[in-house]
Amino acid sequence: MNSKFFSNNPVYLLTLSIIITSILIVLLIGVIKVEKNIEKRMFKIATEDIISISENITISIQTLLKDSDNYISTIQNSSEIQKDIESKLRILTTENIKYTYLLYKDEKGIFRFLADAAKPDVKAFVNQKFDVDNPNWIKIYTTKKPTLINNTILQELSITYIIPIIKNNEVQLLLAIDFSVNKLFEINKIINLMEKGLLSIIIISFIFIFILVIQVIKYRKIKKSAYIDTLTDVYNKNYLHEMKDNIALNQYVLAILDIDFFKKINDTYGHDAGDMALKQLSSIIKMNIRDKEDIVIRFGGEEFILLIKKDENKKYNTSLNVINRIFSTIQNNDFSISSDESIKVTVSIGINVTPHENKNFDKAFKSADDALYIAKKSGRNNIKIA
Repeated sequence: MNSKFFSNNPVYLLTLSIIITSILIVLLIGVIKVEKNIEKRMFKIATEDIISISENITISIQTLLKDSDNYISTIQNSSEIQKDIESKLRILTTENIKYTYLLYKDEKGIFRFLADAAKPDVKAFVNQKFDVDNPNWIKIYTTKKPTLINNTILQELSITYIIPIIKNNEVQLLLAIDFSVNKLFEINKIINLMEKGLLSIIIISFIFIFILVIQVIKYRKIKKSAYIDTLTDVYNKNYLHEMKDNIALNQYVLAILDIDFFKKINDTYGHDAGDMALKQLSSIIKMNIRDKEDIVIRFGGEEFILLIKKDENKKYNTSLNVINRIFSTIQNNDFSISSDESIKVTVSIGINVTPHENKNFDKAFKSADDALYIAKKSGRNNIKIA
């Protein structure tokens, strides 16, 4: 096939578009994975030092409260201890560590401040309510293990690290640290552009594929109509011209069927009667062949090519039985040429049982046509095998 075929064939374009879109989707998934891997790596780097320092602060607070049976009431009742804890928390405050604070949960399950290392103008007071928006705050009372809450916002990784401070196997306090890490802005910018670009192309591709699907449906309908004879609803010469080089002749018996004295039918009863006879004849042929195995082509005005599939052993007896069945049904059928008049129609058939032994379809057709000529010379209404 030439380049013109590829450029004008919507089936090919649809297939190509689906392949390209699939590749783009795979690339988009790969880019997203790269971004996720970068974020995971940055998250790990950003948290390792914070976790280590936070554990030391936790131990320091526990040491400060070692003589207390109830950490909460001790801090509530001692401003000195509260100030001492806040001074320890301030050690953690850096450009990236925004807030460090100590919380407890009261009897009603409400979280409240005990210490806050923030600046005086924004600092929370003791017992001030703290609203939580993540179930991990509650879970930590069951797991009794430090928890990281990761929230991605804009160009930052926003992280809250929560450490339980335990007394008598119960979580009494929570040390919370809010910190953020700037993403690698340029890398993230490039990745985001790639994601948006690929996503835009994929959306356009899907729209193009949708349009092509409609075109393919139209193309198939047009192509089918170009290959189907409108009168008899069997294949026509266009189909034969397109497909003859692709027919596996070793799988078929090739026969040519011709209506005897068809011109006389037209001359005597009119062309409408001739058309009615052709329609009925094609119906008889289609009724007797095997769907999806045998092929019927209207080759000329009253001439049909039959490609009848051989059996699995490449024997032609089954094919001949199909042809004989068609021949007998035509002989026994009355052909209606008007609402109240019928006639008898006979046919002559020439058969090439070994078309694969010829060099090509045209040679195989010539052999069957020679057999048809003999059938007509022998008085018509009979079958001859080449």
